[in-house]
Parts: sequence; structure tokens; C-alpha cells
Amino acid sequence: MIRLMHSVAIDMKTRLFITDIRKISFDRVGELSPERAERVQRCRRADDKLRCIAGGLFMNKFLGGAKITVNEFGKPECDNGLCFNISHSGSYVLFALSDSEVGCDIEEIRFLNGIRLGKIVFCDNEMKLLGNAFDRLGTFFELWTKKEALLKCMGDGFHRGAKSVDVSSGKFSENQIEYYMKQYKFSDYEISLCSVQNDFPKDIEFITL
Repeated sequence: MIRLMHSVAIDMKTRLFITDIRKISFDRVGELSPERAERVQRCRRADDKLRCIAGGLFMNKFLGGAKITVNEFGKPECDNGLCFNISHSGSYVLFALSDSEVGCDIEEIRFLNGIRLGKIVFCDNEMKLLGNAFDRLGTFFELWTKKEALLKCMGDGFHRGAKSVDVSSGKFSENQIEYYMKQYKFSDYEISLCSVQNDFPKDIEFITL
């Protein structure tokens, strides 16, 4: 266990937190770093501003004032040994924290043509799962969130071709590294978490920032 600023103790295993942006006020922007506050101001929509504020409040709470940089693909990294990732959709912001590489994704389930979109982003194994699924909409979002969480964990994001990774199973291997994935259901949202350690939390921790 390590203890960071703001009296937050972190045991060194993967944690997954979620918060509701409807419980955050715009004046909380004053608690953020100048860089994060500027990013908030660049957001045009009110809900996007709140999501950006929530992400900054998560970093304040759990990263202990660490210096944040981004890699060439835009993945944020901090200099205190912790790894984190942020995702948002609808009214919620998701925050994954670990001592090893981690990626997360949350998507509000909404109607779309999964087969048509799947042909653009899914590999053959994934399309086979989608085509045979009874609940194609649910399966689409399961595959989509797993794929995005994996690519974020790998540090590439969608700068890399989406079809180059296969998430039809619960893990993916590349360059002698194993990436593990776990899925969660939350209200009308699909959530996926990816880590190089197979030590996933049983539940998502709901917190008010």
C-alpha cells in the first residue's frame, strides 16, 4: 500500500471508480491544474465540461500531485509509478487505477446497426461472435468496449487499426505480453477494463468527488 496526497491510501491492485457528473458543479474547475482548467474551457458543451472537470478531480484525488504527461498517441502517464485511464459516456466518468498498464472504456448502450459498424472495426472472430449473437446490440458494445480498453491499455488507442487486435476472448497476447479483460454492467452502460495483471476488482466503486 502507498499513501499519496489528500490522505488517500491506494493498495497496489487494479481499482475501478465511477462518478456521476450531475453531482459536480462548474465552479469545481477552480480546483484543477491550469492545464486541466484550460482544457475544460476548450469544451463547447456543458456536459463535456463537467466530464473534463470530473476527470481532473479524479486525478487530484488519486494521483497525489504527480506530473502528468502524454505519450505520442495521447495516452496520459504519471511519474509516481501509478497507471491510470479515464473514460466517459452519458452522465458518468470512469477512472481506472493500477500499478501496471491499464485501460478502461464505458459506453451508454444505444440503438445502432452493429453489423454495419462491426464490419469497419471488428476482425473475423469478433464478427462471427456478433453474427451468431442473440443480443447483437449488447454483443456489439461488449466487443467495442473491450477493444477500446485494450488499445488504451496498450498505449496505442485508435491510432492503431482496430481490426489488428482480437477481443473475442478474455485476453490478447502480443510481443510476449498478456492483456486481460473484464466486463461490467452498470445501469444502461457497458464497461470494460483491461490490464496486464489478471487481478480485476469484483465491483466498480461508486464515489462522489
